[in-house]
Amino acid sequence: MALRLGIIGLGRIGRGVLRANFAQIVGGRFDLCVISDVMPIDQVAYLLENDSTYGKPPFSLEYIGDDLILGGKKVHYVRGDRRRGLTESESFNALRALNLDVILDATGTASIADLQMLIDQHISKKTLCTSNIAGIDLSLIFGVNDHEYNSEQHHIISASTCTGNAFIPVAAILDKHIGINFAHIVTIHPALSDQRVLDGYHAIPQLGRTCAASIVPTSTNVDKSATLVLPSLIGKLSSISYRVPTAIVSAMDIALTLSRDTSREECTELFEQYAKTSLAGIIHCEYGSWGHQRVSIDYIGSEYSSIILMHHLEVVNGRHLNMSLMHDNEQAYCYRVLDTLGVISQRMA
Repeated sequence: MALRLGIIGLGRIGRGVLRANFAQIVGGRFDLCVISDVMPIDQVAYLLENDSTYGKPPFSLEYIGDDLILGGKKVHYVRGDRRRGLTESESFNALRALNLDVILDATGTASIADLQMLIDQHISKKTLCTSNIAGIDLSLIFGVNDHEYNSEQHHIISASTCTGNAFIPVAAILDKHIGINFAHIVTIHPALSDQRVLDGYHAIPQLGRTCAASIVPTSTNVDKSATLVLPSLIGKLSSISYRVPTAIVSAMDIALTLSRDTSREECTELFEQYAKTSLAGIIHCEYGSWGHQRVSIDYIGSEYSSIILMHHLEVVNGRHLNMSLMHDNEQAYCYRVLDTLGVISQRMA
């Protein structure tokens, strides 16, 4: 029986997961029963039909009343704002009748209390969120620690973040086989919706500067995301992010001090081995095209969580490893969210 799914929050990630769900299998990889957001349904349909990054969806789309018809599949729409008591509204209470297995919270604003409420009010059996928040039962990186998922113990799960899914598989390989003493991570991330198009007020002032004209330094939680999955790295990571005026695809520059001497050849062999075996489809060793390096736009639509730019892999003095990654920070992450739902589905009680 297909996992019965609901999605709250139809921003870039919520819509991306929906799109990927119906792109993979006609009728959907999972049984998407209901979606919810603050927008009127006509705007939801408009944004799904017209995407500035990925173009038209690979399935038919229309809406009738309070239902979206996605590739012939009817999906009910509930309009409301969870932050203003959505779970107490009559329309949302009606979701109990849908017998949902999982609600995916893709709002980016959920608290542990919000996610727990969905379970306590018998709206869903599990909740999965697209960010790391305090109090979750498990932060799950598909391909790295999905074996730790226990259906009887883990009810509020996180699919981590896009940068977490990019960095953690690579870090797990290095820490397991060589050891990491310290790593500094620089993420070069496309502008996000919390930034301003024109200079204006923002709680984080630099994010209030026009995002189309500057490289904006800000914090990133990639180091915290990593230690939730790899506690051996606690106290060994630091990070900074630069938001840049591009539409999609993030880069990551990582400088590591390793626990023992290694070589470029050993690191290359490790990454290539994992890319062909347990992390196939998750990491990719990129050597360019016709001897030339590709640029970020070439990776739009890639489903790999982490594309390792092998030309920039270097080992200095035995223990200092420098490497660069790229990843489509929306689509690749959305496919990992679906993979995480697959883990939950396979182990449903």
